[in-house]
Amino acid sequence: MNAQTPIGPYVRPAMADDAEGIAKVHVRGWQEAYAGLLPQEVLDRQSVAYRLRLWTDYLKEPPGQRWTFVAIDPALGVVGFVGATRAKPAIHGPAIHGPAFKIPVLYILQSHLRRGLGRHLMHALARALAEAGPGSVALWSLAGNRPARAFYQAVGGRLNAVLAERQGGARVTLAGYRWRNAAELAERTAPRQPAT
Repeated sequence: MNAQTPIGPYVRPAMADDAEGIAKVHVRGWQEAYAGLLPQEVLDRQSVAYRLRLWTDYLKEPPGQRWTFVAIDPALGVVGFVGATRAKPAIHGPAIHGPAFKIPVLYILQSHLRRGLGRHLMHALARALAEAGPGSVALWSLAGNRPARAFYQAVGGRLNAVLAERQGGARVTLAGYRWRNAAELAERTAPRQPAT
């Protein structure tokens, strides 16, 4: 191992070779995060092959339309990821108004929660979005996903909307969170400096 080899998990922009790792985390992340919140048959239907096709295509999109960052554990590969796109307000509901970005995915394996990876992933993403231009940042979370909602509030997300819809045959309530802009999100997720 040389001085440049990370010994713990780290965050970097996603590459095409990450599609399989992202797909696996996407499926397992759904199954871990939504157990008891969505019907078990919906969770059981999640498919790595399907997600792999999606992520293979997503990671080919031109820069400036989609941003994806991965958390890498040197011993395990991809253990988390976050992604954002430019929002289309008519499609993505009342949590997003005007020119904005949406964050449709943030998943970290349960084995790697509470290590700061969510904060590091969101910070890397927010910095990239801030460079891409002005506009608010928003996301939807299952209202029953209390750990995720607590995280979004801890990093400055303001509850902006509540929406009921059907997902996988189940009626669910979604909570919409918003940040005024990506710079605000980057500031709220900046690595904490130790007290001196």
